[in-house]
Amino acid sequence: MKAGMSDYPQLANLIGGWFHQDFDLNGDTLEEIVGAYAAVTPVDQQRQLAADIERFLAQPGDIDDRFQATFHPDILPTGFAPTTREFLQRISGLVGG
Repeated sequence: MKAGMSDYPQLANLIGGWFHQDFDLNGDTLEEIVGAYAAVTPVDQQRQLAADIERFLAQPGDIDDRFQATFHPDILPTGFAPTTREFLQRISGLVGG
């Protein structure tokens, strides 16, 4: 069974709602964007986001291909971090994961 956005609801919300083509409305850096997200998102949802990221990173296969196929993002994670894995790990760290 292929994992989809519904398997990672908080991560899908973050990617679709905060890392869209107009992401710079919330900041120019990963830290600024995640900070804006964290300022309006309840702590329990931030914890769920960190758990979504942990589950996503634990899945087998090429992380870049899985990220693109699952979330169809408007941005390239490597525009914010050297790798997609590091992009997700940094987000998790920023929300306390």
